[in-house]
Amino acid sequence: MTVKNEFARFGILANVTRGSDLEFRLRGLYYVIRSHRSELMTKYRLPLGERWKAWRHGFSSMSWVIYNLAENNPAHYLSNRYSRRHLYRINGHYNPILGNKLVLSRLLAVHGLPHPEVVSTIQGGCLTDDGVPSGTDRARTLARTLKRCPRQVFRPTWSGMGRGVFFLKHEDGVLALNGVPVTIEEVSALLSGLDHYMATAFADQATYSRRIFSGSTNTLRVLTLWDSEAGEPFIAAVSHRFGSSRSAPLDNWHQGRGGICAAVDATTGLLGKGVTLTKDRKLAWHSSHPETGRPIEGVAIPGLTKCLDGLRTAAGRFPFCPLIGWDVVLTDDGYSILEANTTPGMWVWQVHTPLLIDPRTRRVLARWGLRG
Repeated sequence: MTVKNEFARFGILANVTRGSDLEFRLRGLYYVIRSHRSELMTKYRLPLGERWKAWRHGFSSMSWVIYNLAENNPAHYLSNRYSRRHLYRINGHYNPILGNKLVLSRLLAVHGLPHPEVVSTIQGGCLTDDGVPSGTDRARTLARTLKRCPRQVFRPTWSGMGRGVFFLKHEDGVLALNGVPVTIEEVSALLSGLDHYMATAFADQATYSRRIFSGSTNTLRVLTLWDSEAGEPFIAAVSHRFGSSRSAPLDNWHQGRGGICAAVDATTGLLGKGVTLTKDRKLAWHSSHPETGRPIEGVAIPGLTKCLDGLRTAAGRFPFCPLIGWDVVLTDDGYSILEANTTPGMWVWQVHTPLLIDPRTRRVLARWGLRG
């Protein structure tokens, strides 16, 4: 019995798709070529012999340094070559769906999953109060949304790594953008030049996280994978990012932007050591936050189990997306899903623990071209 024969038997029109897999493979090849171009301009200058060794194993110079592969076994780490060639193909046509933050918010709302409320959208400089006819007066619309939601986060609907994100706060009669006092006319003028943007309610982070560093929203990054043999998703990796004065108001860790990335033990719920990428592109490890002095290593994360259970449920709503990197903020009364990344960077997890030492993770990714 074949699907083709059974379709013919029951008079079902053939479901013919041509070129989809080829399209994703070509896209993967493009990403590989682009990564080689980036490698030629990298600031991570390895000796030529060591750089050749890194390339031969499929790693960029940056990854070679971050994972300390001069001493660690490269076979235990998911390589840049694999990520570039195969990650987009794993989620295929569903990449643009989860990657679009506005669409993701609508999907999360349908499934009753916690996420920040969408306050407004911007299309071609036109600010629209979400779900409410707004007219053309941006300043008036903005004032109305601020009255309802005085702390807002603006971000592109399609972007990543914190690019284009800014924070607006109206408190005690003072309006501030990223902490800088502004007038509503100034903000309106800025919004007039934006396109494909959205504003969401600000999610207040949990007390434990705010104590460590209050100048940014400090997020969990959680990797879920779909186990087709078991018919369910599982948590493959967890890490916790914290901001610093250099990264604020974001908690960006990659590319040496100042943030701190801490290991998370999903079983015990405890934070491990944090690590920063210094300006001279070296790793610096911290048991406490280097600026606030607050402990990181050994700190318990309240509500982590509930959050991870919730993310397994969320991933279960998207079986056609076998690999998702979730950005989540823990709050004092739960958690809130900020983003779902379908081609996430692996550094935030593998700087602590290589992904491929887990047999289940290796088996799942083998379905998508992982060798060895």
